[in-house]
Formats: sequence, structure tokens, C-alpha cells
Amino acid sequence: MILLLLTTIQADALANNKPFIRKLRRVIPDSLPFSLPWYEDGLNFSCTACGKCCKVDGDVWLAPEEVSQITQHLDLNISEFRSKYIKAEILPTDGNEGESWMCLKRDEGACIFLGGDNMCKIYDYRPIQCLTYPFWPSLLSDAEAWRDESVVPDDVTIDDEGSERHWSPELGGCEGITIATTKKTKEGENVVSVAEHESTLVPRQEITAKMRQAKRQWRKFPVDEIKQSTWYL
Repeated sequence: MILLLLTTIQADALANNKPFIRKLRRVIPDSLPFSLPWYEDGLNFSCTACGKCCKVDGDVWLAPEEVSQITQHLDLNISEFRSKYIKAEILPTDGNEGESWMCLKRDEGACIFLGGDNMCKIYDYRPIQCLTYPFWPSLLSDAEAWRDESVVPDDVTIDDEGSERHWSPELGGCEGITIATTKKTKEGENVVSVAEHESTLVPRQEITAKMRQAKRQWRKFPVDEIKQSTWYL
């Protein structure tokens, strides 16, 4: 290990040279502090509008401020909203209903706000849980977790010898995550294949912003037992 001794002036100069700092951090092993995230160069993702993320087994919880935004958008009072869309509620200890967390109902195995066209009926006001997917902390913990969330469309035949899989309500998965895979031809040549749909390279800054947003939401949620069973980010 190389130890760098810097004067105050040199340290200040380095701090103002962010590209150089990132180059230094790039050589630090992932297991050590100050290393760059494994997704430093961005990740390939584009929503395919398949609607499957809205059909995964599990719950969607709304923070109090999200409840307020959605009820205003739908022009409903809290009682009407609770009756029509909510299956569970967590009240604060002081009983203030304006600070409740609310869990959305499901309709025929999907989020109650998923339309027949596989589009969200409240898309511009969708919860942070939905807004930040698939850039959740649990899916960005390492490259393997991200790769495991990738699925191929149902009409694509899966190679029995490969690691690809189809979406299921139990395991979930995202068709919009593009993972390059390497396969050998009969002649022994390596061929790299990617998903057929077009994908966008999402930059690190956007990934990190959404991950932190999801993490803040996760930390605010008041019931640890639920976070470990039916709800995770």
C-alpha cells in the first residue's frame, strides 16, 4: 500500500480536482473505503412499459406526504381515498391521521393504480418506491444483485445452460435492465449478446440520486418487521 503524505495546500488542490480524485479512487479495491461504486461508468436501463414491476408480490407503502399529493391529484378526501385504495395503515403514536403511512390495495394481482394499458394511472405522482426502481439500494449492493434482477421477455426462449430467466410474481425482475452476456459458438468463439430492446446508459449521478432517495424513504418507514418481510427497497 502506498501512503501519500499531503500538505494542507496539496490536499486542497486535490479536493478541487474532482476528476483526478476519481481517477485515484478507481484503483482502490471495491472492498476498501473510498472506492468508486461498481456502477461508476453507468448502467444500461430503459423502461419497456411491460407493467410487470406493478405485479410483483409485495406491498407499496405511501409516506404521509405522498398520501397528501395523491389525494389532491385525485380530488379525494382522506376517507374516500382510504376506502377506495388502501388496505392497511400505520398510525403514529399520537393518532395523527395526517402522518399515517398507507399501503395500496391490489387488484387482480397488480397495483390498484395499474391501468389496462399497463400504464400507471398516477404516473406523475407515483410513490418514491416506484419512481426509484430499479435503482434501489438492495439492487445496487453489487453487480451480481443488479444482474439477478434482469429478466428477458416472456416470448424469448431461454438457453438451459445460461443464467437468464423470465419474470415471475414471486421473484420479480426487470426487462429494462440490459446485461451483456458472453456465449460460445459451436466453433468455440465467444459472442457477446445483449437485450433486443434499446437501452439508455443511465449515468452514475442519476443512479446515486435515486438510490439515496429510496434509502431515505426506507429509513423513514416506522415498522422494521414489515421492512424485513413484505417491503424492501
